[in-house]
Order: sequence, then structure tokens, then C-alpha cells
Amino acid sequence: MRIKLFILASLIYILLLSIFTFKLNLGNYTLSLGANAFDLPVVLWLILPVLIFFIFTLLHMSFYSFLKYINFKNFSKDAQKFAIFIEDLLLEKDSKIKFKTKEFQNSAELVISLKKAQKAQNFAKINEILDILEKLHKGEYLDLKKFKLNQDNPLSILNEKNLISTDIHYAFNKIKGKDESKNDLDVLAFNCLLEKGEYAQIKTIKIQKNSGQIINLIKRFKAGNLDLNAAEFEVLLSHSNLNEKEYLEVAKMSVKLLNPDAILGIFTKIKNEKNEALRAHLYLLAEFGLMEDLREQIKDEAKFSDFKAFLILREKNIKIDLNQLIQ
Repeated sequence: MRIKLFILASLIYILLLSIFTFKLNLGNYTLSLGANAFDLPVVLWLILPVLIFFIFTLLHMSFYSFLKYINFKNFSKDAQKFAIFIEDLLLEKDSKIKFKTKEFQNSAELVISLKKAQKAQNFAKINEILDILEKLHKGEYLDLKKFKLNQDNPLSILNEKNLISTDIHYAFNKIKGKDESKNDLDVLAFNCLLEKGEYAQIKTIKIQKNSGQIINLIKRFKAGNLDLNAAEFEVLLSHSNLNEKEYLEVAKMSVKLLNPDAILGIFTKIKNEKNEALRAHLYLLAEFGLMEDLREQIKDEAKFSDFKAFLILREKNIKIDLNQLIQ
């Protein structure tokens, strides 16, 4: 209740009570306290307690109104200082601003905690979320159901990316049966499968692989963390769109991956269908020492000067690095 309204209502009540008791004409009443006696009209005996109660109540309300005013004044000043505090924090300055109100002290502590991603006292839920954020950004998959996040929430998306990256079977199921990548999660799942999955899973995926992905699979085969047989190797290259340089790169990597007859047979078939694989085929002829076959295929072609140079040097028994010569 506002003080002014309280004063007005109280005075009206005291006035009405005084008039009512005065009309009753109740006379006087004597109150004896030991040797003292107080003889006063009854109307005063009724009004004095109410008046005393009114005065003390008014003092009580005034005191707390004063405290409220002081607190509001401090709150207003803290609100003005808080903007400067934020500026200092963003500028990485050691802010010397102190707040008088508990609310702004807690707010400042919380803002510092969020800015530095450090835990703060008295904010258990915030600290829990900071722990979760740290784990998410480290690549961990977490159960976030209790936070009721939407599927398009950045944290939900990050969490699913972590699951895709850490669970190759989930990545496989994510894109199984799809003809193309429809979003970033599909792209990530496809790339993770190509980087970590077994070829039995990879070959069932309908999404088209680009030349870089084909070469990376061959690199995995060479490194020993992907199993391919000759038939799978041939299908992988046959369904690719490698350029001349990329076919040559694959041929150089493949020399020791399969036996010479198998690798030559594969590249012979491919070069008959795709002219881009011709230099790779010629490289394998040179690598496996099939000089007559090599000479026969390049005799009328001026563009194969590097292979002709190889034959001349080989005839003179000059040691050369074939990989450096044929680029």
C-alpha cells in the first residue's frame, strides 16, 4: 500500500471512530497504575491506541520505503555501470567496476563465466550446460533429450554430427538407400563412411563418388585399412570420372596392390573405354618392363616424348626414376 493512501485511509478511520465514540457520550474512564491515576474521556482511550499504532506503522513503512529507495538507487547505478562492464569484458580489459546489488554481482559473475567458458559459483545448471558444450565441441555424442532442443537447433545438429563421426554404422544407415546427399549431415555421413567404413558398406551406397573420393579409397587400400579384391578395384575405377593425371596417380599407387597381370588387365579395359586412362596404362607397361608393347603404342605419337625418352635411356642402361620422369 502506498504511504499517502495509507495516511489518508488511517486519518479518515480515526476521524470516523472519534466522531462515533464522541456521539455515544461515554464519559470518562480512570486508569490506575500504581500511585498514578489517569482520568481521560473514553473517546481518547479508544483513539490513542489507534493513533499510536498508526504512528508506528507509518514509521515502519517509511523505513522500508527508504530502504527500497536506496536499493532502487543502487540498482539504477549498477544498471548504468553494467553496460561499461560488458564493454571492458569484450575488450579483454581488467574491469575495476564493482556492483552494490546482489543481482548485478551475480549477473557479472555469470557473464564472466559465459565469456571465458568457465564455471561460476551458485549456477549449477549453467555449469552443467558448460560441461555439455565442452564435450560437444570435443566431438562427444551426448543424450540431450531433457533439454527438449529442436532438430534444427545448432547443438542438436552438432550432437548428430558427433554421432555420425563416432559411429560408422549410424553414418551408413543415415545415407543407406539415398541417391544423393540432401544436406550437410548426409555429406558428413558419406565422407565418414568413405574414410572409415568397410567396402562392403561403401559399395552399396548409391551416392556418386567424385574423383577425390575415389583416389582416397585407393589410398586407404594402399595403406592397408580397406580391403578390395581385383573385381572391386576394377568396378571402382570403371565407374569413376578421373582425369588423365588422376588415372596416372592411381596407376602409380596400384603397382604393388595387385599382381601385374590383374592390374594391367584392369587398366587395359579402362583405357579402351576412356582415353584419359591411356597414360596410366603406358606407365604400367614401362613399370613392368613390357618395352615392346610400350614401343608399339607410342611409336606414332609425338605427345609421348617422355615415354620415348624412357625407352632411349633404358636401352642405354641409364638408371632413371620412372615416377619422376612420367608426370
